[in-house]
Amino acid sequence: MRRKDRAVTSPSEIVEIMSRCEVLHLAIAAQPAPYLLPVNFGMEPDGMTLYVHGAMEGTKYDLLAKNDQVGFEMECTSGLVLDEASHSCTMNYESVMGWGTVSEVTDLDGKLHALDCIMRQYHSEDFYYDPAVAERTRILCLKIQERTGKRRAKIPGGNHHA
Repeated sequence: MRRKDRAVTSPSEIVEIMSRCEVLHLAIAAQPAPYLLPVNFGMEPDGMTLYVHGAMEGTKYDLLAKNDQVGFEMECTSGLVLDEASHSCTMNYESVMGWGTVSEVTDLDGKLHALDCIMRQYHSEDFYYDPAVAERTRILCLKIQERTGKRRAKIPGGNHHA
């Protein structure tokens, strides 16, 4: 990482950032270019296992059958920062990126657990859903091998517009 001063190295801070993100971007190997896919996600408390749900068939499954290694990225932004004195602008953000291996969750208990994790990502309390949805939903599990966090949250002398 070029800007070491922006690195987030604490695992608990990285998990906290991940808990506030709403979209996970998966980069899956494809030709002629990577297949980039925005998805909803859930995670285990340590933030090293992520879950993604989807339809029963699709391009991502075809590509993952050939190569289960993926890159990922997620971010939270908190507004444009204008520095009128230097006539420049930037963006405050927190992000987590890395790579790992994806496998499919096929057993019913595992799928229900993954769906519970996904629901917790978007709802502050447990949200009831019909468990029958697990039968018609594919669940992917991303085991993170490496991840890094980065944050820019300083406000220079300029104005902050959210």
